[in-house]
Amino acid sequence: MHDNLPQRLRSLLFVPADSERKLAASLRSTADGLVFDLEDAVPESGKDDARRKLVGFLERHRTSMHSALLVRVNGLASGHILRDLGAVIPHRPNAIVLPKCRSVDDVHRLCDFLAAFECALLENRWEVSIIAMATESSEGVFGLSSYRNAPMRLRALMWGVDDLAADLGAFSSHTGKELTTPFSVARTMCLLAAARAGIDAIDAVSTNLPDPVQIGEEAARAKRDGFTAKAAAHPSHIDAINQAFMPQEGEIRWARQVVDAFSRVGASGVARLGNAMIDRPHLRLAHRILSHIDES
Repeated sequence: MHDNLPQRLRSLLFVPADSERKLAASLRSTADGLVFDLEDAVPESGKDDARRKLVGFLERHRTSMHSALLVRVNGLASGHILRDLGAVIPHRPNAIVLPKCRSVDDVHRLCDFLAAFECALLENRWEVSIIAMATESSEGVFGLSSYRNAPMRLRALMWGVDDLAADLGAFSSHTGKELTTPFSVARTMCLLAAARAGIDAIDAVSTNLPDPVQIGEEAARAKRDGFTAKAAAHPSHIDAINQAFMPQEGEIRWARQVVDAFSRVGASGVARLGNAMIDRPHLRLAHRILSHIDES
């Protein structure tokens, strides 16, 4: 088995699995990853039909898809997750998105399910990664400290807004464009938990559909803070997100100057860049920026 999730995912587009029109439209998306949604986008009465539609779509198009294939299954307590996995694992998804994740214990449980399905259906020739939606409840926020020694399948934590708002009983998560305090705390804790675990952090979707400029601003702030990607609920958001997460000209120029400065000082832990002193963390950031140039 081996890791099949691309290293660079800037944008993830959620696609309702119960809509044949939206499934077909997703093939035209420039998103790095398509998250086919069997959970929140599908009413309880439509779960079986959504699975059938998604399976039929994947049978026709899986081999020609250029975006990574991800599936948001229903939660562990839903009664649907085993049927979801049984339907999609034969089509070799790159990752399963686990909603309502309370702690790393839920990730371990999903790992067990995936190992069993991979053994039974794929002869252990494919390893599915996991992205955990980790802040959809107050319990999930308090469980963020548990991911430090997460299993290797866990590739990212994603924070979410709407489910957390419902759990808290909050009428709104924003004041203007700014997150209110509970949601800002959850976002920050998710980012820090991902960094502590050595995995990616994915910024939440925005439900402000008609404003791609605002989406670009949100994505730029997410990148500034350390998120590696942003999720989207509408195809019109993807280009703005991709652009925001591309290495910018000034960043590339700075990164090359940092690498050059350290190449001149050899094994020294510090170097000079103009009037500033820089050290090894700056070099690590520079390498991270430059590693994304070819991928973008």
